[in-house]
Amino acid sequence: MPEETRLAIQVAEEKNAVAKAVPSSALPTLPATTQTAIMDDSRRNKALARADLVRQYLGWMRRYGHGRAQKHDFITAYMGGAWPALKAEVGKVSWQTLERWKLEQERAGTVLALADKRGVAHRGKSLLTGRHQTVILGHILNPNAPNVNQCVREVQKIFQAEDIYIPSKPTIRRFITSYTRSCFDEWTLFREGKKAWNDKCAISLLRDWNLVSVGDIVIADGHTLNFETLNPATGKPKRMTILLFYDGASNCPLGWEIMPTENVACISAAFRRTCILLGKFPRVVYLDNGRAFRARFFEGCADFEQAGICGLYESLGCKVIHAWPYHGQSKPIERFFGTMHELEVWMPSYTGFDIAHKPARMKRGEELHRKLYEKMGGRPLTLEETHAQVARWFIEYMNRPQLRTHLHGRKPGDVFTEGRGDGLSHDDISKLTVLMMQKKISVITKDGIKLNGKLYWHEALSSRRHEVLVRYDEHFSPDHMLVYDMDGNLICKALDREHHRIGYGLHPAAEILGTPEQWEEFKAALAIKGQQKNQSEALMCGMLNATVMPEVRAHIAAIQNPVPETPKRAVVIPLPKASAEEKAAFEAAKAQAKADMDAAPAYTPSDLKRFRDSQERYAYLFKVKYEQGAELVPADAAWMETYERTPEYERYGKARYEGLKAVYARQSARTA
Repeated sequence: MPEETRLAIQVAEEKNAVAKAVPSSALPTLPATTQTAIMDDSRRNKALARADLVRQYLGWMRRYGHGRAQKHDFITAYMGGAWPALKAEVGKVSWQTLERWKLEQERAGTVLALADKRGVAHRGKSLLTGRHQTVILGHILNPNAPNVNQCVREVQKIFQAEDIYIPSKPTIRRFITSYTRSCFDEWTLFREGKKAWNDKCAISLLRDWNLVSVGDIVIADGHTLNFETLNPATGKPKRMTILLFYDGASNCPLGWEIMPTENVACISAAFRRTCILLGKFPRVVYLDNGRAFRARFFEGCADFEQAGICGLYESLGCKVIHAWPYHGQSKPIERFFGTMHELEVWMPSYTGFDIAHKPARMKRGEELHRKLYEKMGGRPLTLEETHAQVARWFIEYMNRPQLRTHLHGRKPGDVFTEGRGDGLSHDDISKLTVLMMQKKISVITKDGIKLNGKLYWHEALSSRRHEVLVRYDEHFSPDHMLVYDMDGNLICKALDREHHRIGYGLHPAAEILGTPEQWEEFKAALAIKGQQKNQSEALMCGMLNATVMPEVRAHIAAIQNPVPETPKRAVVIPLPKASAEEKAAFEAAKAQAKADMDAAPAYTPSDLKRFRDSQERYAYLFKVKYEQGAELVPADAAWMETYERTPEYERYGKARYEGLKAVYARQSARTA
C-alpha cells in the first residue's frame, strides 16, 4: 500500500492505543529518552501531530513528484495555512526536517519516536552530590522554619568553606522544591510540627452523623467572641467567652452561657439548659480535653477523670468521651464557630478575628476612624444585649437550610424538633439542678454564711458553729443556697440577706429620718433578733431545769453531808504464768510479724498516691520496676499491664519506654 496510507493506519492505531491506556509493553521498544518524553501529554500529542504532517508531506510528494521544487511548494502551502491545525501544533519546519522525521519513524517502527526529547536526557539528574544534599536538608529542615533564600546563602558559604563545588541558587531552589513535592510529610513535620502534619498530611476520618439521633451526642467547647461586651463586674469592655453545647445529629446549637470570667458554673448552666431544651438527657457528652480547655475551666486540673466531671455526667446517664488535643477537625462545633463570625462582624464593637484583620479604628494612628466610630454610635454591648444578639442569630441559623452537610438541604431546627424528647420530669429537673450546683465548704458565723461577697442566713444556722457543705448556683438561683452538714444531711435553704432584706441595708436612723418602709424593715430586723434571743433563753431554761440544776443540787448535798470513807486495802492480783505452748505461740507470732514486715513492698503502692493522670502513674511504676528493681504488688503489676494495651500508651509512651527497657536490659547484662 502507499507509504502515506500505511503511515495513516499506524498513526490511527497508536492514537487508539494511547487513548485506551495500553501498557508500554504493547508498543515497540523505544530508547529511554523517548519513553520519558511520551509520558508528557503535550510532547506525545505533538509527536502525533508531526506524524500527521509527515503523512501530508508524503501524500503531496506522491501526487506532485519528489523534486526540490515540489518540496518547497509543500512548505509554502503549509506556511500559508493549508493545514492550520497542524501549523498551530507543530510550528515552523523545513522539508529537510520532514525527511528526517520520516526516517526516524521508519527506523523506530512507531510515530512516537517523533516526540520532542530536548531536556529529557538530563531530567532528574543533578550536579548535587550526597554531601550537597545533606547540607541543604540540614539547613532547610529546621524547626525555626528559615526562609529558603536564607538557607541558600548559608549553604553556599559552607560549600565554599569546604572547598567543594558551589551550585547556583536556582539549582539549590530546584532541589528544595523537588524535595518538598516528594517528601511533603517530612517537610511539614520538621518545619511546622505535629499539628500541622496532622492537618495537612494525615488522612481524615470521615464520620457519618446520620447514624446518630438528635440528643445522642452533644459537643461542648468554648469560643472567645470577636467583639467587646461590658464586664458586669468591672464595667470595662472585654471579649467574652461563650460556652456552647452543640447537637451532632441536627447541627443545632443547644444550651450556652456567656461568661466574663471562666468557671465551672458556666459549664453547669449551659449543660442544664441543654438538657431542658433537648427534653431528655444526652447519651454521650463530647468534651474538648485540650490543655487550653482544662486551663480555662478547670484551673490546676490534670484531666477530667480526676476533676469529678466524668462522674457528674455519668450520674445522669451520660457517657463522656474526649477529643484529641489540638485536633480541631474532630469537633464539628469548631466549624460552627467559624460560621458564627458572620454575626460577630456586624457588631459595633467588632475587634477582628486575628491581629491582621483588626478594624481600622484599632490600628495605630487611625484617629479619623476612631472619631468615626464614636460618631456612628459605636460602643461595647451589655451582657444582656450580647445574649439577645446571640440568641437571635442562633434562631436564624436553625432556620437556614444546609446543603453541604449530612442534612442534605434540611433545616437544623426541623431536624431537632423531630428528634427532641418529650421533656424532663419534675424529679429529673430537680436532680439536674442539685447535681449541676457548685459545691464549697464554708463556716457558719453569727451573720450566716458568707459566699462570693454575699451573706446567706436561716434561723436553723443560729445555734451552729461548724463547717458545712453548701451547694449554690450563681445563674439559676443566686438568691439562695442549700446547706448540708459534712455527713450529707440537709440542714436548711439559706437565703440571700440582701435580696430578701433580712436585716440588711437598714437606715441608721430609720424612726427619725427614714421612710415608713425603712422603719418597717428596721422593726422586722429587731423582731428577728428578739426571736433569736427568746429562743436561746428558752433553750437555756429548759437545759437548766432538766440537766444543770439537778446536778448542782446533788453536788451541794454531797458537800454538806460528806460520807466517811473507809480505807481500802490494795489488792494484788498475781499474773498467771505462761505455759510452754503459749510461749511458743507468742514467738511464732513475733516471727510472722517480722516476716510480714520484710515482705512489705519496697515502695509506696500507686493506690496510696495521687497522680495527675495515667501517664504520670505509669512513669512512677516504670521507674520503680526497671530503675529501682523493686517487685510490684499484684495490683500495680496488673494495672501496668492493662495500661500498656491502651491507645494512649501506644500513641504517646510506647516508643520511649521500649527504648528505656532496652537501656536497662543492657545495663543489667553488663552488671551480670
